[in-house]
Amino acid sequence: MSTNVELTKPSAVARVSTPGPRLASVNLLSPVTLESLAVQKVRRRLIAAGLVGAVVVGGGWLAEGARLHSAQHRLATEQAQTAPLQAQLAALEPVARFFAQLDARKQAASSAMAAEVLFSKALSDLNTRTPQGLQINSMSVTLTPSVVTSVSPPVSPLVRAGLDANGQDVAKSGTGAAASTPTTPVNPAASSAASSAVTCARPDPFHPAAIIGCVTLSGTAPSRDVVGQFVNNLKAGTYYADPFVTTTTITGADGTEMVQFSGSVGLTGAAVSGRYTDLSWLSDPKVLAAAEKMVASGNTAGSRLAKQTAAQQAAAKAAAEAAAKAQAAADTAAQQAAEAAAAKQLQDAAAAAVAAANAAAANQANHTGQGN
Repeated sequence: MSTNVELTKPSAVARVSTPGPRLASVNLLSPVTLESLAVQKVRRRLIAAGLVGAVVVGGGWLAEGARLHSAQHRLATEQAQTAPLQAQLAALEPVARFFAQLDARKQAASSAMAAEVLFSKALSDLNTRTPQGLQINSMSVTLTPSVVTSVSPPVSPLVRAGLDANGQDVAKSGTGAAASTPTTPVNPAASSAASSAVTCARPDPFHPAAIIGCVTLSGTAPSRDVVGQFVNNLKAGTYYADPFVTTTTITGADGTEMVQFSGSVGLTGAAVSGRYTDLSWLSDPKVLAAAEKMVASGNTAGSRLAKQTAAQQAAAKAAAEAAAKAQAAADTAAQQAAEAAAAKQLQDAAAAAVAAANAAAANQANHTGQGN
């Protein structure tokens, strides 16, 4: 049985016009042929993907090879410079050893002299605070280095003055942050550990000041008033705190009386020198001298910062006062203008009232004359 199928191509008119009945189509290729064509298509795609992968892998391999070659070249160049650098290091080894020994000695000196106390300044201050007629006959000082460093850690004069190792102002030279002068506890209430670190008689044992040592002394004075003046002078100082007279005895006859006294006073952290804390000034000792002179005169970084702050506050206060004065002047001028306007209105009203009264009087006079 044979089937004849006639394939006709629809005309353009037929496609555009209303479609007619759809004709049946028959695929004359066998399934094996179709499968072979599909396999060939997939094979071509796999071959193309393999070629692309091979190109990518080859390009990556070439790039990595170039990078490896460049790295090996740089490594060879650096290795060639290693020997000269090692020779330079060997030549500079004595210098490095010298600086290491210098740093070790600096550390040793700083540790050994951390508790250095300037008794000369403390005694000079004591001399200036001794009233006339009072005489100190004996004096003893009790100090413990560990207590000194714990109660009042040493601070370099360079830090206090705000100078660097070259003697330049840290804030102006730009070598670092401006150094702030730490406040050494002198007479405020301190922590219990720092306050009880030194055994010394105190006038107020419940609110002791932080001290680094105790000075016991005895002497004579013309009167108890002079002894009291001596105690008040010590309270006003920075090197001493919590003065306390334990005993006073009057000796001698009338006219030749003399007061014998004994007591103690605490030595504050202001007496700690701190000049061995930072030994960068060793290259130029004049830097330390300049820093100590600035600290002695009160020209420290903290005082300069306080002065700048005070100047800024004074300028702000002056500006506020000027603005207040200008506002007050404006308010006064406005008030005066308002008062002048009110006075003018009152004058105008009074003039109008007078005019009205005159007019009324004239009108009344006219009526009265007509009646007569």
